[in-house]
Amino acid sequence: MSSPRDPATPRALSDALFCSRGLSILLVVLVHVMGVESSQGLRKLFVPERADLRFAAGLLHSFNMAVMLMNSGAAVFLFAEPNPSFLEFTRRKLRKLVVPMFVWAPVALGLQELLRGGPRTLDGWLVWMGRLPTAWFPPYGIFWFVHALVGCTLLAWIYRRLVPAPGPWAGPGYLGLSLLAHAIAESWGAATVGVGASYLRLILFSNCFFASGLALAPGLGPVMRGLSRLPRALQAAVPVGCLGLMVALQAWSSTEGPWAPRQLNGPLGFCMQFSLAVVLLDRARRAWLLRGLVYLGSISMPIYLFHIYFVSGPRQALERAWPGAPLPLHLVLGALVGVLGPWGVYRLLRPNRAFRWSIGLS
Repeated sequence: MSSPRDPATPRALSDALFCSRGLSILLVVLVHVMGVESSQGLRKLFVPERADLRFAAGLLHSFNMAVMLMNSGAAVFLFAEPNPSFLEFTRRKLRKLVVPMFVWAPVALGLQELLRGGPRTLDGWLVWMGRLPTAWFPPYGIFWFVHALVGCTLLAWIYRRLVPAPGPWAGPGYLGLSLLAHAIAESWGAATVGVGASYLRLILFSNCFFASGLALAPGLGPVMRGLSRLPRALQAAVPVGCLGLMVALQAWSSTEGPWAPRQLNGPLGFCMQFSLAVVLLDRARRAWLLRGLVYLGSISMPIYLFHIYFVSGPRQALERAWPGAPLPLHLVLGALVGVLGPWGVYRLLRPNRAFRWSIGLS
């Protein structure tokens, strides 16, 4: 049993992972305010496109979803039931992940179509209705992450069933198998085309990060203890150093591909966010910030589902009210509304049982 003075109690580890998840969901909102592509978000306001905005969006996109996958892998190792039955595993994934995607992906697809003007004829409506199944597969918009997470957890469940009494090398062994499976899938990728092949590569690529989190999970407690013993300046140097390395990798690498050098940003981003959570845990004066990030991590699903409806409104309103408004104001206002909007929807509709069911809450 952990000592009361142990800085790596289960509660502290849980808070650190929720804090990291809360920061990740904030960055998801921010990158969508900026725009993942040059034709999206704030990036499309500038012709020619601003290099600093393009670089910042590319940097966030290079590590943030990988961090969320690693965070999920670590949480599965540390806190999930060790060996659930397939029926129980399926029930949980359906409730927490598949149902929210099943309910809200068609809503996102329909709203996008209406914003474009919507069908104006019966044939147009029939064509649109024929597209509805594509809201679920292949993954539409942001919902690729749900597919990735379900696939990763399923592969991990299969591995744990095959290794019912895992030893210290089970995690690294699973990571090695995941990297090997991904390498094989990529080697066949040039000769294999189609939605099924692309989907398989998506799952296996995502699983490399999920498996990394699962493999690192046993060391998070010792790392937390070690960081807690460091002087404050050295503690702060860890997340700052990780951020500096990520910026350098992003600037150095212009290579596209499944294992471009900047893919190292995923593990570096996880180290940055976990070490930052440890710093906040050790600072009573920063407790408000820690509690806020932990809370955002606990409601990450509604923010993830609904933020996309709120991030563009502030940009359009500010453009009309203040043409040429400074970029920092666009970023702050967009991120603020992108978080507070989904939070307001969640708070307003939370008492409704059907709504709670639709976002994966029991």
